[in-house]
Amino acid sequence: MKAVILAAGSARRLSPLTDNTHKCLLPIGEKSILEHQLDALDYYGIPEAVIVVGFLKEQIVAKFGRQYKNIALSYIQNPDYATTNTVYSLYLARDCFLDSDFLYFNADVVFHRSLLGRLLFSQFSTAMGVEVKRCGAEEVKVIVNADHRILRIGKKLPPQECLGEFVGIAKFGASITRDFITGLKAVIDEGEQMAFFEKGVDRILAKHQLYYEDISDIPVIEIDFPEDLERARKQIYPKIVSIDE
Repeated sequence: MKAVILAAGSARRLSPLTDNTHKCLLPIGEKSILEHQLDALDYYGIPEAVIVVGFLKEQIVAKFGRQYKNIALSYIQNPDYATTNTVYSLYLARDCFLDSDFLYFNADVVFHRSLLGRLLFSQFSTAMGVEVKRCGAEEVKVIVNADHRILRIGKKLPPQECLGEFVGIAKFGASITRDFITGLKAVIDEGEQMAFFEKGVDRILAKHQLYYEDISDIPVIEIDFPEDLERARKQIYPKIVSIDE
């Protein structure tokens, strides 16, 4: 099992905070967002993480190098980060997870490590973390059935039909990776390099059984806007700390 962490984007919606500092290096408490993620991986004994970098890549490599605690780190560069999105970044890392179980992370998610544990110990080989709630237009949403199977995933789904939001962390089983990579490539070949990787996931839902784990009871937030960062620091992180006290 390895982790693939996408950290290529420039986070323009957080400007000017991210003009000269990569978003994943913004502090939450005493550590950066990415440092918190790597600590969670180390806690559960994940031995390897591949980080897809682009914007201000030198900052990330300089801070973490090739080893973080017990985790071997490697990097894949997305030189087209300004004109592509997560579907393209994940596709660049395809050789790292082909025919392998892997964990997926957006590098801007702050969460209590038990969220990762819930996915790792899920009965499902592929499990995506979902916060059950009423969603808006900007959130990546899921439509599911009574057996926890994900039927559709994407931003443009009708909110009234959706269970909640995919929070940007998932576990994928080795058996789906070939078709998953094919799905990612199909999205790119259709000229949708700016799509989110979930569009590639949506392509394989009819053929493969992908499931969700309800993580609504665990503190988590994906940071896209300044108000998300403020909430992460003032509300979510204190909840994370209180769990461990």
